[in-house]
Amino acid sequence: MSSGTAQSILGVLDGDPKTTSEIAKRVDTSIQNVHHHLRRLEENGLVEPIDTWYSVKGREMTVYALTAEKLVVQFGAAEQSQ
Repeated sequence: MSSGTAQSILGVLDGDPKTTSEIAKRVDTSIQNVHHHLRRLEENGLVEPIDTWYSVKGREMTVYALTAEKLVVQFGAAEQSQ
């Protein structure tokens, strides 16, 4: 999650599911880079493939979405009360 690209991808997926190419366009990076980050985000349970769409050329495109409606990120160590 320390990657700015990964954080941007999560932001882009907030709302509607998107294909890898749609995400790449919105994040302004390569499809290969988005694939890399989506794989890592999927491994960590933050995104998931939810559907397959077909391009006008008939190519399969995986559609990704967030796994939860809300994602809470906490920076720094949590204080423990004694």
